[in-house]
Amino acid sequence: MKRYDDQNGLQAAPASGSRRRFLQTSAALAGGLLLEIGGAGISVAQAATVGDSTAGRFAPNAWVRIAPDGQIFLVCHKYDSGTGVKNALGMLLADELDADWSQVRIIQPDDPLAAVYIQKLWGMHATGGSTSVSWQWEPLRRAGATARAMLVAEAAQRWSVDPSTCQTANSEVIHPASGRRFNYGELATAAATRPAPQQVTLKRPDQFVLIGKPRRSYRVVDKLTGRAQYAIDLQLPGMLTAIVIHPPVVNAKVKSFNAAEVKALPGVRDVFALDIPEVIAHFRPDHAPSRVANGACQPGVAIVADQFWSAQRARKVLKVEWENSDLANFSSDAAIREMTEHVDDPGKQSNGKGDAKAAFAQAARVVEAVYTMPYKAHAQMEPLSIVAWVKPDSVDYWGGLQVPSRCAQAAETIAGVPRDKVRIHLTEAGGSFGAREGLHQVLEVTAISKRVGKPIKLLYSREDDIRGTFYQSASVHKARVALDASGHVTGFSLRAVVPSIKEPDDPGFLAKFPVDPSCTESMRADFHYDMPALDLAWVRHEPGFPIWWWRAVSFVPNVFAIESAVDETAHAVGQDPIAYRSTMLASRPELRAVLERAATLAQWTPQTIHDADGTRRGMGVAIYNGYESFIAIVAEVAVKDNTIAVRKVTCVVDCGIAVDPGSVHQQLAGGIHWGVSTALMNAVHIENGQVRESNFHDYPVLRIHEAPVVQIELMPPTDRKPGGIGELSNPPVVPAIGNAIFAATGQRLRATPFALA
Repeated sequence: MKRYDDQNGLQAAPASGSRRRFLQTSAALAGGLLLEIGGAGISVAQAATVGDSTAGRFAPNAWVRIAPDGQIFLVCHKYDSGTGVKNALGMLLADELDADWSQVRIIQPDDPLAAVYIQKLWGMHATGGSTSVSWQWEPLRRAGATARAMLVAEAAQRWSVDPSTCQTANSEVIHPASGRRFNYGELATAAATRPAPQQVTLKRPDQFVLIGKPRRSYRVVDKLTGRAQYAIDLQLPGMLTAIVIHPPVVNAKVKSFNAAEVKALPGVRDVFALDIPEVIAHFRPDHAPSRVANGACQPGVAIVADQFWSAQRARKVLKVEWENSDLANFSSDAAIREMTEHVDDPGKQSNGKGDAKAAFAQAARVVEAVYTMPYKAHAQMEPLSIVAWVKPDSVDYWGGLQVPSRCAQAAETIAGVPRDKVRIHLTEAGGSFGAREGLHQVLEVTAISKRVGKPIKLLYSREDDIRGTFYQSASVHKARVALDASGHVTGFSLRAVVPSIKEPDDPGFLAKFPVDPSCTESMRADFHYDMPALDLAWVRHEPGFPIWWWRAVSFVPNVFAIESAVDETAHAVGQDPIAYRSTMLASRPELRAVLERAATLAQWTPQTIHDADGTRRGMGVAIYNGYESFIAIVAEVAVKDNTIAVRKVTCVVDCGIAVDPGSVHQQLAGGIHWGVSTALMNAVHIENGQVRESNFHDYPVLRIHEAPVVQIELMPPTDRKPGGIGELSNPPVVPAIGNAIFAATGQRLRATPFALA
């Protein structure tokens, strides 16, 4: 039986205070130097004991380890659910290190909860927001350059030459004048004793060897051959499998169940009601525990068995009587109707400019519309799965853990184990889209393992996952556009009616920041059009159903509303939607450039195209800037007998320097297909507090035969640092398709999933 850590080439470090540091070591040293990388550089801390995974390796900082045999280990602290982030981050390090890419291995850190790996914006250990590459652009390059400088200094001393006369390439230090060279492995042990330089010079873009060049993914062979391990694959000695039966109506507590009958079934080890505390340790260690309100503490009945199918068979025998729930009468349709009643509320302004009130009062014409989106599931390809082993003084977790801080919360709350005794082993993950950021699955597996006293693999079936009660919220937006007599925009108003995402997970957040940034993307300073007057506001309305982050979060409904309203306005004044947008992008030249290039590439026409078989075709466009990137989408739609088919999607992006172009294209394509599903298929319906959908037969996602032709082009790279990509492409796909449907049919659809009567 292969251990996951062995496959990764990395053993978990011992649970001690020294785990919070990173070591510069060699086989000859009993201790090393602790070095942590901050935004301004590298600081030397103090001597420390050698950790298991760094013993015998040159580890000048938290990111680079070089073994005497020449192997280079690049530490990636970010979770990768197929996004290629490990490949990209590895390339940042390896390029500045001048490493031989064939000798590079990407590994996880000994301690993903170490302070150096905190996502600064959120104050937690997490991967998300399409920030991984852009935020690590300089720190990781600086780490590689620092290691390279220390290796060069060691080689120069041995040769008695000035370091400036040395060069590096393919994991070697070279002295061109004499032809002498050292492999990095030959220098690693001695280089470990050198002080880290406080200043290093980073490469110019024209000096990059790896960055910006296509490279094979770090694990593509493992994934193609099945060697890559996911949490669902993991096997540990003595491990049992668990499932959790949640209430059909959210918040309903367990009244009774036939425990004895179920426990007597073959392969069943235990069955019990889960009792998750409502007060949870905060993800920030300096914050007091708080009562979370995002549904993470749902009740349920756990079945623990020898393997998954024994638990599933027991599920059929289990009979649970549930208590009444305060959400027994909840309806998603009613929630949307209630939201619609608040579209004229003032809300909390997220962006204001000029005198919008006067602009509307004096307008020659006002274009206005209401746009709605339903609740939506994550529907990632691999259902949720996680492994935990609670011991008296420590807890180990295995899985595609997008937010390691969740493990700290669960260990402290459920197991009474401090976060510095938590060990995390990151596995592959088959998609997330926000699902693996969740707290509930970590709380549940911790509670089950603590009770049973063994390692537990918690598995969700597809039905459990789809009905897992954590969705992107339904939303209602009202957009108003004020026009003068010439058809020019004089004012723009938007009301986004949606519940807070941040407050339930981080109680007290809105007391400090009254406008939830997770609800107002594209509605703050990132609003992308030049307009004389703006009145953009968030209207908080809480229907009460648990919600969660979802790929691109509020960009999805906000961009849908903005780009649909602008398109409606262009048609109302009789102007080409491309040209009309272009006139309002003077302050966003990058956005105007991708818009114009997309129009050329797609062979744009605003006219309806009539085919001989009665099919009507039309093109629609949408743009926005997000994650420090700029994107334009042109969708071509065909409609016949009221059936909508997306024929082609053209995508042009300016993301600065594309570190790993292959991964960038893959992420953009994935987001486009996600957006098509959002536009035409995705909706969760809740009736009497129960979710109707259960699997892909009633919550469909785009199939291969339905997929459009996708054409992607990246603008020529500039010196601008990388922007985000992972969530960039799906928001504009929805309005582009809606706008294309209008171009084809003359019918304006303002609610997703789009359907023609």
